[in-house]
Amino acid sequence: MPHAPILVPSVGRKRGDLARASQQAMRAVADWCVRDLQPETVLVISPHSPRKPGAFGLWTGDPLNGSFAPFAAPQTQIRLPNDPEMREAVSAQAHSRGLSTWLIPEGELDHGALVPLWFLVEAGWLGPTLILSLNYPGGNDLVGLGEAIAAAAQSVHRRLAIIASGDMSHCLKPGAPAGFHPQAHQFDEAFMGLIQAGDYRGIQHIPAELRELATEDAADSTLVAAAAGGWATTGHRVLSYEAPFGVGYGVAILLDRISKTEAIKEGPHDGEVLPGVARQAVTAELHGNRPSPPTADGDYLSARRGVFVTVRHRNGNLRGCVGTIEPLCSNLVEETWRNALMAAFQDPRFPPVTTRELPQLGFQISILHSMEAVAAPSEHDTNLFGVVVSTPDGRRGVLLPGIEEIKTAAEQLRLARKKGGILPSEPVSIWRFQVDHFSEPAKP
Repeated sequence: MPHAPILVPSVGRKRGDLARASQQAMRAVADWCVRDLQPETVLVISPHSPRKPGAFGLWTGDPLNGSFAPFAAPQTQIRLPNDPEMREAVSAQAHSRGLSTWLIPEGELDHGALVPLWFLVEAGWLGPTLILSLNYPGGNDLVGLGEAIAAAAQSVHRRLAIIASGDMSHCLKPGAPAGFHPQAHQFDEAFMGLIQAGDYRGIQHIPAELRELATEDAADSTLVAAAAGGWATTGHRVLSYEAPFGVGYGVAILLDRISKTEAIKEGPHDGEVLPGVARQAVTAELHGNRPSPPTADGDYLSARRGVFVTVRHRNGNLRGCVGTIEPLCSNLVEETWRNALMAAFQDPRFPPVTTRELPQLGFQISILHSMEAVAAPSEHDTNLFGVVVSTPDGRRGVLLPGIEEIKTAAEQLRLARKKGGILPSEPVSIWRFQVDHFSEPAKP
């Protein structure tokens, strides 16, 4: 998103109408972001935020404040909550990659952050916001910073919208802010061509001399955002480009992760994608969406097996647990999706999960192996085997393996009877099973 203050109606007034295409595109992006993507945090990369050599900056103000008073519109203000947890996670992940960060003291936000945020707030955004500044040109690893942002979002389980703030050439016509340079248009053509083609890595190869003569500030922030998205281009599209005042304004979506359902592909650790599927299902439900589960790819994920989804608070307290012994869906991805919704919203022991508490919750997935009959309770390892007890009239108690409080098979059987409402003297069928466990990474 561009950041020219003239794009904000109270600043640009009638003159701003000359950039109507950019205004409409920014409103479209903001509306898509807030209403469709529905992020838990918005992160803005601003090239006009304070910089230091060799380090990336993170704003500390809470709330984040700023106004357009320097542009003769003091009545137009922005006030949004910061996201300290995400800020600390970005800093930690950056440091783990050998990158330096610094904390920007509380103060008035720059227009590089304020202009995109104004359009987001107009669209209804009031949530946690994080603003990053860049290093000096030619300094630290922009790609590494993007990777650190992605890792940080995963570590704190954030659904993140990343805004790359930047304008292109500032000298496209006589009277432009940086004067006129006859070759400046070449940068805009190259940059927008790469965005249109989805070749974000190609931005790194635009000649430094061309970037300098264009006096642009869009390439670095865009590289950070593209790297954070893993260079993916799903749903990418250019919404507008124009230069009515001699500065290039481009509006584009680099990556739309919800524009279509993508296949969940099996990797070397098989079901490690499934906790993320569970979180995706609960997040979609909380935001009022009803998407279909992702498709499954590979023998493991395509199998039909029983699945238990356990939801816990960060402190380890149980928040919900629901599962199936016999599969009800066509594959493990769909089974996980179904049972995640049941565990989060229909476990009768707990109230439904809320949007506010979701970032503090973790998802654990247990994939059941085949059942084997047990004639009598044996001293099997309760960390390795779960148990099912059932009566002829259909009552059934199930316990997963690995419950810390259970030390013996006899105790496991007793608690399974109690859970199923089965008296100690009643005859039962006893089955045991093993599971594959998959959990989200622990939060820092």
